[in-house]
Amino acid sequence: MNPNLNNVVFYILVVDDDHDDQYLIRKAITQEIPQAIVESLYDGSEALAYLEKCVSFPNLILLDLNMTKISGKDTMRIIRQNEHLSKVPVVVLTTSRNEKEKQELLALGASGFYTKPQTSAELTTIIREVKEKWLEVFVQG
Repeated sequence: MNPNLNNVVFYILVVDDDHDDQYLIRKAITQEIPQAIVESLYDGSEALAYLEKCVSFPNLILLDLNMTKISGKDTMRIIRQNEHLSKVPVVVLTTSRNEKEKQELLALGASGFYTKPQTSAELTTIIREVKEKWLEVFVQG
């Protein structure tokens, strides 16, 4: 673990329409990235409206695919079309195990793609990996 991370506050946006998943994701983030500020939104349209009004963009977006109103795939496409958001890492965290869908999202600009695990311990491992790949890199420049 990078000791410099202790002094950095990360801003993480979680977009998932399942309240239980939101709770579990928040819990894993709190365990692995205690200095994170987590904002929870429950569908793509809510996320896009929120991001449009942001003064400070998140350091990371965790995005579900299967949501009402605007899907994660469409949300991803719109985020990547916005020049201000194009550099924000967007990591897909979904129930999908479809390899074709994974490749499609990565081609749209997703930074990573993870299938939601069965246990809290596995979710914590995913959040740790996400932290190491996209947040520690952010601190190192």
